[in-house]
Amino acid sequence: MRRAVSTEQLADLAAILKERIGLNIKPEGYTALKLALAARLEQLPGRYRGAASYLEILRSEAGEEELRRLLPLVTVGKTSFFRDERQFTALAALLPDLLTRARAEGRPVSIWSAGCATGEEVYSIAITAADAGARPGEIELLGTDVNPEAVAAAARGAFDARRVREVRPSVLERHFEVGGDVVRVRSDLRRLLAGVRTHNLVSNIYPRPDRGGWDLIFCRNVIIYFDTPTTQEVLTRFHSALTPGGYLFLGYSESLFRIFEGFELDEVAGAFVYRRPEGPSRPRAVAPLTPQVAAYRWAPRPVRHLPLSAAASASGPGAPVPPAPPMSPQEVLEGAVGLFSEGRFGAARDLLERLLAQSGEHLAVRLTLANLYGILRQADRARESYQAALALEPLSAEAHLFYGIHLLAEGDTEMAALELSRALFLDPDLCLAHYYLGRCREAQRDLHRARLGYKNAVEAHARRPEGQRQVFLGYYPDMPEDGAAFARAAEYALAAL
Repeated sequence: MRRAVSTEQLADLAAILKERIGLNIKPEGYTALKLALAARLEQLPGRYRGAASYLEILRSEAGEEELRRLLPLVTVGKTSFFRDERQFTALAALLPDLLTRARAEGRPVSIWSAGCATGEEVYSIAITAADAGARPGEIELLGTDVNPEAVAAAARGAFDARRVREVRPSVLERHFEVGGDVVRVRSDLRRLLAGVRTHNLVSNIYPRPDRGGWDLIFCRNVIIYFDTPTTQEVLTRFHSALTPGGYLFLGYSESLFRIFEGFELDEVAGAFVYRRPEGPSRPRAVAPLTPQVAAYRWAPRPVRHLPLSAAASASGPGAPVPPAPPMSPQEVLEGAVGLFSEGRFGAARDLLERLLAQSGEHLAVRLTLANLYGILRQADRARESYQAALALEPLSAEAHLFYGIHLLAEGDTEMAALELSRALFLDPDLCLAHYYLGRCREAQRDLHRARLGYKNAVEAHARRPEGQRQVFLGYYPDMPEDGAAFARAAEYALAAL
């Protein structure tokens, strides 16, 4: 029997999430928060009397691990129809060729929405496929999510009218039945779905289509919540699950640069997507970087630009010369790294500022720029940029980490300790965060907690595989990436205390 959850209890849970990890859930997001809480309580039958006793556990020191288990259920509820519209434009550009090829081979185009939440993404994919001419039986579309309550909502295909406010009226008319405050997906669109079911990406078993591998996998704004080893495991499984030439759609703030090799980066109709190469390909997590090799060695693979338009095929004498394709954010970042290596920090800053102005927010760019402002002694702009990064992705461990390091350098030890603690909640093995938290406590003359921070730094490094380097979004030319350097510094600090 499901127990009621009051608005006050949801507000208390939101406050805990805000305090512990900086995740700001406003009252309009309480419905998704309630779904997450109900799903977690159903996973723990009989352990808690209800929301009140569960909240008591979360508030205690013993509740940190439980809060980590709740977190994926909280974060997967953030969704909307046609979220990141450029990616759906890219999907529409890819589908005609995929449909033609699949029809010739006598099979459907297979698409997996991994992390479909309450269904907005999977139905957006179905709408795009239907508008591209796909008929029932020509698309094998699967939606999965870790949250069973969200999966049940997606399977119903019924949405509050407010959830479709940004959907174009022509799309609503073709694909939905509107009745009062409820909007339902039409049956002909639902027939494009092979199913919606519960699946945890952190598992050894991955779904497969009836024939071969997936043509397309959507997994957007999900892997950013994983630590690096888990991310690499998930990407290895995605690589194996995709058919050669298949595409992986990630969120705009999720980059594989310096994390995983085995995918090519393609520009499709203005959006950047990852593609498994056609030929033999061996997926590989990025190898450790030896201390003697500068970080600038790490460069992204070349980007293929696929305009997918008839004009792009014009050739011969007199044909107009097409404009140079735009640079991807990864390419611009690499250019900024080249400027770093020459000591041209001001030029690198200007380059990244222009990129954000022209292309919109990008987490790695924003974090790199924040670090640059710190190097250039522009403390206020650095703080603003770190805060912008956290507004863009509040569950980015490195955003909290490097914001905390910046605050410590500015002498704000209380706020620095808070941000570093949040980083450690999200990734308890962050050697750098433990070390700098020890520095914070030493600056506060709290020698007991300073020793604990330094001891935790040494132990965190020992837990990582031999030689494992920290892998972060963005570039930090003034920061060693080898955790061993900070473990040694922590040992020296312990000896001095």
